[in-house]
Amino acid sequence: MRVVRFASREWIEAVVKALNAQPDLARALDGLGRDAALVVEADRPAFPRTVAVHGAHDGARIARWRILDDEDEVLELEPAYVLRAPYRVWRGLLMGGDPVQAALSGRVRVQGDLEALVRRAGYRHVVEAALRAVPTELP
Repeated sequence: MRVVRFASREWIEAVVKALNAQPDLARALDGLGRDAALVVEADRPAFPRTVAVHGAHDGARIARWRILDDEDEVLELEPAYVLRAPYRVWRGLLMGGDPVQAALSGRVRVQGDLEALVRRAGYRHVVEAALRAVPTELP
């Protein structure tokens, strides 16, 4: 697989494909709301514009996703979860940072049932394996 730029359409597509290939994904999703938005906030000069993505699962896999034209669409969609942080925080997580600590400390701002997400911390290997499967170019 070729290296793809973080938060690009190609990168998101590759991560979703890798997530859907994880055998524990359905168990990780069990009991969570059906959709989520992730917002990577602009962090100049490395990451000059905000990228927002909305995705939904069907209980077993990520069934659909799209890059939002404007991050304000998140408000209109009213997803079950919104995870929002500046690029530098997402970069730290991609480089091995602890996502639970990032959420509990407020570096990643979470809207939705944080307790349900923390209860699923034992499934973080699902996301970690998917991210490791996608060679990523970080700005």
